Amino acid sequence: MNKLRFRLLTLLVFCVVCANAQNKWHYNFGLGASLNAGNVNNCNISNDGAVERNDSLVAFDAHYKLLYSSLIDKSGGDKHWKETNFEVNGGVKIDLFQHDKYSPFFACEMLTNKYKGYDLRLSGLVGMKYRIYTIPRLCDYSISAAFVYDWADFTDDTHLPNNNYRISIRPKVKQKLAENLTLLYTFFYQPSVLDFDDYIINSNIKLQTQITRKLFLDVAFSYEYRSQVPAENYKKHDFLSEVSIRFKH
Repeated sequence: MNKLRFRLLTLLVFCVVCANAQNKWHYNFGLGASLNAGNVNNCNISNDGAVERNDSLVAFDAHYKLLYSSLIDKSGGDKHWKETNFEVNGGVKIDLFQHDKYSPFFACEMLTNKYKGYDLRLSGLVGMKYRIYTIPRLCDYSISAAFVYDWADFTDDTHLPNNNYRISIRPKVKQKLAENLTLLYTFFYQPSVLDFDDYIINSNIKLQTQITRKLFLDVAFSYEYRSQVPAENYKKHDFLSEVSIRFKH
């Protein structure tokens, strides 16, 4: 399983890095620190990257994010560094006719974090985005609906199914607040079609401050709620606050 996770991460990073050779592609690379509360309660080092291409027909996006933290374990006779959090998440998304009122999309996502109970979770999505209101370079409001297939390899024995099917509803807001300040907000509601008492809520808000033409300062806050967790030792709530420096080309 560790080899599979490493191969998936390598593939995501490769997609992000190789696009630098293409003039029509753009990439982001960020490094920062984040503060967790919930299943993990500490400060992490974070790294993320993304590559995207936008034209009148197709929008392509590949991204990854890495969270890691450790501390000195003083419980034993010998002091040693002990991992306290390790998460990798990422994915690939393709939007067709992205500038139209209606835009179909396809996406694949992955997550690994044993502190949340997932050795590996893979998701496939197909859906439609409806653009509510937009003004180029000022604001973009949209809502999307998708069908999601989830496959999970859980860290512990669990009552949850390895295969699940969900509906995903996602409103999204992009609003320019000032010349160099942009607000991004997304909200996900994902109930299982097998059991509507099993649902996931995910809320993400980010402020992007442009320092130079290619350098950005991001401040972000995320909240996740899972109504069903793999075992009793996991919490349903997870909070993440993050500050990072991002290079965009």
